Amino acid sequence: MASRRKHDLPLLLAPLMVCAGWAAGALSAQKPAAGLAIVDVLFEDDRGDLHRDFTMRAGGEAVLAFRVEGFERQRVESESGLPEQRVHLRHEIELQDPQGVLVLPGEKGEVETILGPRDDQWRPKINWSARLPSYAPSGEYRVQLRVRDLLAGEEINRSVAFRVRGESFRPAESLEVQQAEYASSQDGPWYSRRYFALKDAIHARFKIAGFRVSPEKEVWIEQDWKVLDSEGKTIVSQENAVVNKQQSFYPPRVFSTVFDLRLKDPKPGEYTLRIDVRDRIGEQSLSYDSSFFLRP
Repeated sequence: MASRRKHDLPLLLAPLMVCAGWAAGALSAQKPAAGLAIVDVLFEDDRGDLHRDFTMRAGGEAVLAFRVEGFERQRVESESGLPEQRVHLRHEIELQDPQGVLVLPGEKGEVETILGPRDDQWRPKINWSARLPSYAPSGEYRVQLRVRDLLAGEEINRSVAFRVRGESFRPAESLEVQQAEYASSQDGPWYSRRYFALKDAIHARFKIAGFRVSPEKEVWIEQDWKVLDSEGKTIVSQENAVVNKQQSFYPPRVFSTVFDLRLKDPKPGEYTLRIDVRDRIGEQSLSYDSSFFLRP
């Protein structure tokens, strides 16, 4: 029996040596096998389904989540004497439109926690969402992700993109009227050159681009409308028919206007819709003519 106990002694000491090793390194930092990384970046649609590629409409909400791995775990001693690990991460998320303009202020957050012996596979999940304005232009939007490991002094950046179906327009260097069109119904079809019957409803629409935005992110656009007959006589006139004046973190880059033309006792012939636009911030103005026709 005595010889058996002598042979068993190294086996009994082995667990004690492991525990002693944990205690000796309790205040040291555990270096990750791989570097800091942003992984599992997924968008969520309205039904809760997850996608790597994502498309949405302007006015909707973009929802995204990602995980972080490869961060440092700093060993600390708990009150119970069991080994624990401290994690301290900081993140920042920005959303940029197709021109690289910030849509919203950057969102910041922090993850600081203590992990136990069973949390070896723990990876923090970070959730983010943003509602886009209804006037957001079409194109590719980029979400800029930045995570900093405050214990390791390491930082990782990643950019992911999604597409938005919104306002379509041509960027302009100066004030400009674009896509002037007509229809006999609000649902279209819309045409740049249109013939109407005398009793038809006349709907018109166009877009204004190239206006300036103040340093305080304010825009101020005024519109006048006139309809002239084939002899150049004004038959309908409305000053300040639309005034777009607003201030926001992400001001619009284009204004869309839709309205009805109501002509009293119209006669067959060619008519001119004259649109006068004033950009009060940029101190620029223009007069734009577009033609439509009434048939007998």
